[in-house]
Amino acid sequence: MFNIIISLCEKHGFLRKIASSGLNSAQLKVGPIGTLLQCNLTKEWHYSFVTNKENTVFLADNSSFIEAFQFARNICMERLPFGIAEIQKNKSELSKNNIMCKEVDFNNCFSNEDKVNLKCSMFVSSVNSTQFYHQWQRERRIWWRKFSPNPGRYSITDIKTDENNIQTVQIMATYPWNSQLVETISLHPKPKEAIIEASKFKEGKKIVQSHCVISNISLNAMFMNTICDAYDESNYKGNMRTLLRFHRKIAPYSITFAIFAEGVASNRSELKDLALYLTKQLRSNHLSTLLLPSSSKLPLEVQWRHYDELGVPYSVLLNEKTLKDGLVLLRSRDTTLKEQVHVTELVAYMEQLFKNY
Repeated sequence: MFNIIISLCEKHGFLRKIASSGLNSAQLKVGPIGTLLQCNLTKEWHYSFVTNKENTVFLADNSSFIEAFQFARNICMERLPFGIAEIQKNKSELSKNNIMCKEVDFNNCFSNEDKVNLKCSMFVSSVNSTQFYHQWQRERRIWWRKFSPNPGRYSITDIKTDENNIQTVQIMATYPWNSQLVETISLHPKPKEAIIEASKFKEGKKIVQSHCVISNISLNAMFMNTICDAYDESNYKGNMRTLLRFHRKIAPYSITFAIFAEGVASNRSELKDLALYLTKQLRSNHLSTLLLPSSSKLPLEVQWRHYDELGVPYSVLLNEKTLKDGLVLLRSRDTTLKEQVHVTELVAYMEQLFKNY
């Protein structure tokens, strides 16, 4: 099944293969559609770890962790908790710990120069670190499940403690071929050696030692996991339908258009102009919209198949009736059902759909 998913992703621009000498050594590059998906995943990671965190988290440059730590320590007046988030290039920490994925390793599908690690280090009081660590595990598993069409596939391993008293758990995603590591969460009782002199903080009138809770996510593994998690096959009108059930918040494209006009050519031209106008309106409202020349030339079933395999959550059907009463048909990728929406209300309605998770 994994090879089937890779072929589908190559066909639709999520991936491109640059070498193939067996399953383990196949090297992949992210394609143009895949780049949009990666951007959305990184944005949601940033929102979860930096923007929407209860505690203050600072985003550090790839090579300036210590400087960011010293800045955070000073601006927080030497009080805990606070965090440092990093987007590290050419890191492969997750793959070193992944002893379960012997056949397919999401992170190792890509060359080393393409690897990116998303890391967040939270500095908390030693008194509260264990409670914080367990709470963070629950929150992170909920986060993975929130974006998944198959939330039951995510589980947390037992805690393992090494000789340095570092506690580690892994969030795993289970697939028919094997289990995949998607995130590692660890509790470090001692900070990095470079900042050990500045590891004591104020808590009321007391001086406390800081502990560090660290989350590690490979962007490449998250990208591949998102695609494989979204892949689905279902029966539709007696035929097998292949689709990618991306969550609407991370799908590369939020909405696309299909035009169906059997009458005079002028009607088709008007519908194409309307589709272009609506596309501009949707894009100006920060909704990623796909408008292709094929939207007025290919049969509808062919277009639906293409958009479903791209993972587009919603498609707008414009037909000759639209020119008369202003009604469009909004098709759902997941249910294939269509609902009527007036053209003047489409942009506001789509904004509302994508506003919430």
